Amino acid sequence: MSSLTSENAETKVGVFWDVEECPVPDGVEPSVVCENIKLALEKKGYRPCNVSIRVYGERTNKFKDDFLLADIMFLPAGDEGARFMRMCNDFFCWGNDNRKSTLMVMSRDSTEFASSFVMYKNLNFNILVAQPENVDRKCPVCRKPLEMIITDEWVWESLSAGGDPLPKTQEEPDLSNSCH
Repeated sequence: MSSLTSENAETKVGVFWDVEECPVPDGVEPSVVCENIKLALEKKGYRPCNVSIRVYGERTNKFKDDFLLADIMFLPAGDEGARFMRMCNDFFCWGNDNRKSTLMVMSRDSTEFASSFVMYKNLNFNILVAQPENVDRKCPVCRKPLEMIITDEWVWESLSAGGDPLPKTQEEPDLSNSCH
């Protein structure tokens, strides 16, 4: 599933959002950010009704109630390490239940998820990532550019406003033996 086409209209998209590392922009309601995420995905051929968003944050996150009121799943997951573990576990379970789907992970450091991304890419998942500007975009294990593992990448500030992904600059390699 390396290119996004009308086939994706029925594809389920699981969005796993670390709201502490990719925060709600100042002056914007969380429900608006979620609608903008769905809009950006719709531009890529996904139907908003097939998008489920899970938000991970600290128990004291000031937007926790706003997410819940907007019918968006908020999961109080603790500090950075606890959120990472909870997100990994949740997208593993979600991926097992939703084969041939799309995972979208929004975190400050998506390279931490690189080995999981390779596994899902080899299972024909589309991998979509959003990160703030100026983060390392290489797999920490094999040091390949993250864009060689993922299908599309957004800068968080653009995605949260419904913007387009970054342009692709390289061909996708065969990942079966290149990064574990």
